Parts: sequence; structure tokens; C-alpha cells
Amino acid sequence: MTSSVEENQRRNDDLGVPTSIGLLEAKKLFPLVRQPEWHSLYHALALKGRGTPLIYPNPELQQPIEYRKIGHSIGELIIFNIRGFVDLHFNICVPIDSPLNGLPGDIPQGFSPLSPPLDPTNFFEDEPFKGPTVIEGKSQRKLQISGHSPGTIFDAVLENTAIITIPEGVISRDVIDVSCFRKYVAENATGWYKFVNEVGGRHAINGDLRIVIGWDKCRSWSRVLSSLATVHIPDNTMGTAGSVSRHGMTGTRGGKGVLSDTPVDSSEEGEIYQNQTLFLRTLNISVCDDIWSQLAESFRRHNEPSTLPPPDGTPFKWDSQSIATHPANGINAALLKLKPHARFAITQDNDWISVLKPDDTSLPTTDEFLSRILKVYLVCEEDDVVFLGYKSDGASAL
Repeated sequence: MTSSVEENQRRNDDLGVPTSIGLLEAKKLFPLVRQPEWHSLYHALALKGRGTPLIYPNPELQQPIEYRKIGHSIGELIIFNIRGFVDLHFNICVPIDSPLNGLPGDIPQGFSPLSPPLDPTNFFEDEPFKGPTVIEGKSQRKLQISGHSPGTIFDAVLENTAIITIPEGVISRDVIDVSCFRKYVAENATGWYKFVNEVGGRHAINGDLRIVIGWDKCRSWSRVLSSLATVHIPDNTMGTAGSVSRHGMTGTRGGKGVLSDTPVDSSEEGEIYQNQTLFLRTLNISVCDDIWSQLAESFRRHNEPSTLPPPDGTPFKWDSQSIATHPANGINAALLKLKPHARFAITQDNDWISVLKPDDTSLPTTDEFLSRILKVYLVCEEDDVVFLGYKSDGASAL
């Protein structure tokens, strides 16, 4: 669902004119530094420790009205796609005929919800931001870009800033103990990946499936997102000492909890629901290499039934359309290497959120995350699942 504010926002590639050197000179040296709006938002807000920020907090119009009144729910099986949309499939915590269970075509045959159901005492509800609130996130990442001339490389710094204004504050809900999900996930994860790819055609890669275990919601919000790329030009390239090229992008969005396309600043009367999901926290699911190889080969045969099988050892090339920046994907892959007999890896967002540091200017690498995690967590294995648990003083990490 898009509001008039969203429709009027600048496109992701509406970048500013380089400064310090001329536009023509910059175009000859390197391409414009561009990134999707979703990447800018994610990197700007991931360090706030609230989970994954949603670029479109409004419930999707095709969902039942009962769903749209409350927005995302605990138990949803989702994929974050590359444009920042939440691709909802079904909800493992509600009956198959529940309006909160997504669209019928997105529910696999033989579906049965989590049993026993979640205990009502296994939820923590809070108001992390009360009253008028402004959430500001920033990140700064160093990267290298290839120039137009073969072999030329330029150093660049990418700065992202996101400012969310929330007039009435935020409420949150989280599952306290996620261990109740592990056996159920281990029994169903392989089938879920097969279903979303072969029936849903999603091209989900290993690590993409996530279960919602927490959310932050509000009634209305507005957001300003800005991105600035600074490219450093070597002195001998342009003959100008310390020359740089800057590219800027700014975009705005907003929304409120109405059940139509009403603009944020509309004076229309009507009930405003607390259905605007700003952040989701998830349980993140990966499978071992053997299972994934079988899933990939099954998907290849499903997509290309008439082609000859490739030589042994030839991996299937995935046309992934999902988020590539979520920390859990790399952490899960590392955990499966540490416990090679495990068939599944399941981590929750709090595992990586809890080791963020106040002076982090960007998300750490997988190696850095793992180094920090092993200082405070045990790597546990149970029911073919590897997961993280807090270790007592003096306990070995493995």
C-alpha cells in the first residue's frame, strides 16, 4: 500500500550532482554510487537494536480486514525481499482458517499449527517509546567501487541516516522463550523451503525463512531517509589534491493506521489502528549443506524438467530476490560449521543485537559477530538443531 507521500518521494536513483569535480569528469571515472532505498534504511537503523526496520509498515491491502486492523503477528513465516517488502506466507501460531494466517495459496497442504500453542505467559509487552518520539539511526560504511577504466578502484564512504517521527509512541510484543519453536521448526523447515520455492516460486536461499517473534507498532509515523556517498579521487587521477565526489539522496515516507489509502496529513475522520509495524524481530532458520543441496537439486528439476542434469558438484545458481544484509544468515552458516552434525541452525535477532557496541558505526562482519557471540553464548545442539544459549562463567563456548 502506498500513500500520496510515498508516491511523491524521490526515486532511489535520483542522486545529486557530484561536487569538487565536474559531473562529466566524475562519469568518466566511476559510475554513480547507488543503493536501494531498503539498504539505506536497514543499515541506518539496524544498530538501534530493534530488529529489522520495515520500509512499508502498512498492512498489505490484499490481506483480510481482520489482519489489516492489527498488522504483523507473532508466528508469521516470512521472507524479507530485496526491495524491503515482507513476504508473508502463513502463521504457525494460528489455525489454518484464521484471517491472520495469510492467503490460502500461501499455506502448504497438510499445515498444522504449533502444538502445544504458545503459552500466554511467554510474551513480554512493553512501551519502549512513550509519547511523541523521534528515532534516529546512522551508519557509516567504507567500500570500494570499480571505475570505468579496467583495474581502477576508488575508496568511498557511504553514510546513511534515517529519522522516524512517531507522534504517539510505540508498543512492542516479544516471545520470551523461543525454545518451544525448535522441534517444530526442525520437523518442518525442509518442507517450508521446498514449498516457498517450488510452489511459491520465491527463489529463497538458505537462511531466508524467518518466524516473527517480536514487533514494534504505532498508529502513525513519518520518516526521512538520506544517503551520502563520498568518493575519494587519487591525486594523480585528476591532478587535484584531495578531490572528492559526493552523491546525495533524500526520501520521505509516512503512514497511519487507517484501512485505506488515506494520506498522513488527511483530516478525514475514522478509527486509527495501531497496525503500523516499524520493526520486526525474527527467529532465523538455516539448513545444513546436505539438505540445501537436495533442495537446490529438487528446485532445479522443478524449474528445468527437460534439461540434462549438470555435472556432479555443479551448484545451482539462485536468482535470489531476498535481503542479503541480515546478520543471522552468516551467523547460522558459521554455527553449522561449528556443529557439523546439526541439520538446522536457528538464531534469534537478540543473539546478534545483544553484542552490538555503542561505538559501532556499521554492522560488524560475520567473523566479528561470531567472535563477540562466543564470548557470551554457548553453541548448543539439540534435536538436530544448533542454537545459542547464554553460558555461565567459565563455561566453554562449544
